[in-house]
Amino acid sequence: MLPTRRWAALAGVACFLAVYAVVLDEPTPLFAACGLAAWLVVAQVDAVGTMCSVDRDLSASVSVEPTSVYVDDRAAVTLTASLSEAVDAPVEVELVAPPSVNAPERARRTVAFDPGETAGSVTCSIEFPVAGRIAFDEVEVDIEDRAGFFTETLTLDADARCLVESPAPDGIHVGRGGELVGASFGDHSSDQTGPGLVPHETRQYLPGDTLSQIDWKTTARMDHPYIREFESESDYLLSLVVDCGSNMNRGPTGRTMLSYAREVALGLIDAADSHGDPVSAQFVGDAGTTWEFGPSSSSNAYQTIRRRLLSIEPTRRSRRPVGTSRPVAPEDARKRSRLLDGDDSAFASTLRPYLSDGESYVSRVSDRPIFDAVKSACSRSDRQDHLVLITDDSARVETYEAVVVASKRSSQTSVFLTPTTFFDDAAGGAGDTAGVIAFEEFRKRLERLPNVTAYEVAPKSAMNLAADRATTAE
Repeated sequence: MLPTRRWAALAGVACFLAVYAVVLDEPTPLFAACGLAAWLVVAQVDAVGTMCSVDRDLSASVSVEPTSVYVDDRAAVTLTASLSEAVDAPVEVELVAPPSVNAPERARRTVAFDPGETAGSVTCSIEFPVAGRIAFDEVEVDIEDRAGFFTETLTLDADARCLVESPAPDGIHVGRGGELVGASFGDHSSDQTGPGLVPHETRQYLPGDTLSQIDWKTTARMDHPYIREFESESDYLLSLVVDCGSNMNRGPTGRTMLSYAREVALGLIDAADSHGDPVSAQFVGDAGTTWEFGPSSSSNAYQTIRRRLLSIEPTRRSRRPVGTSRPVAPEDARKRSRLLDGDDSAFASTLRPYLSDGESYVSRVSDRPIFDAVKSACSRSDRQDHLVLITDDSARVETYEAVVVASKRSSQTSVFLTPTTFFDDAAGGAGDTAGVIAFEEFRKRLERLPNVTAYEVAPKSAMNLAADRATTAE
């Protein structure tokens, strides 16, 4: 319990009167000093009673909603306090915020009891800039006696927790046509058999086979020695092209298109590392290639690409500035041109030459960043290679023509597409039906190209919602 300035002022006056009485040898000032001293003693006794009563009767609790958030998100923290019996003194109950959070000013996280009140609560919004398990485990109580001579600060225990996680994709779906692909990406094999890593088939034992090749389980079952053969793995160059343009910034913080694309790319690099495959990487922004590395198979190469993947951010400006049109594929142009047959209007006459200009289409597609990066990656390969393109489906003409080039120049091509419809706020994260159908048609169109496999990369929850909606529609 600490005295206030008011107590100090009265105590000073009492001391002055006592000294004054001694100096002047007058009893009257001494009587006044004794009266003030008695008043202060009575006030102190009353303050002790009030503070003991508050300590005994006060209870407080803290709740956090939601109890799990991501970094830089906010949560509502509620402080509730109550007294079993009212006291004739002001009491303030303050939520003690941990140092790792951004809390509002004290007044907005304090429950103030006026004399006679027995209950109160306050809710404040708190930001969590640091990941971890944040504990709200203390409540501070400030008590002042009714005369204003003494204050006391008590600490009550609270038990509220909030889990703050770093923003990251949760439940990644990588599949084809909604079917989850169970195999890990990056495995590769040849038609040759031998002591490799991938099981191939069993056959009967022949003279010259080593004992280490015997499959003892099959031998015991068939009552004859059997050999387990393995496919020998070949040395592939993994050519990775990752789109980090502004379109890849769609989605909530930490769960954008680029976040999901990054997880796929990291998995591919891990697979290449485990196989000792050489890797090359290109990161493509709105204006062109922003970073290029390899090919290399050194241990530092894998770490370099991993670090770069973890640090990349989508470019800021729009990929297609105002005034820049999307190229139209010749097939689509011909369909639109046929619609103008028999139309002699000035509009049709002006539009018809543009729909028949194939060279303009080729020129405009070849200038696109993704197309240029894929063509560059293919031209560097002088061995069996696996070209992987990770992008979205917003620039379908550009993506399709880039994959056409890759299918002709690469041994194997994989395309990982993040469907725009699943990251569109207007669709609520589940994608609109028309958007899902259009995406799947585009994915199948890519797969019809030779040596091309196309996958969708999306939040698993969004895929489940889309599947449920399709089932309900049927």
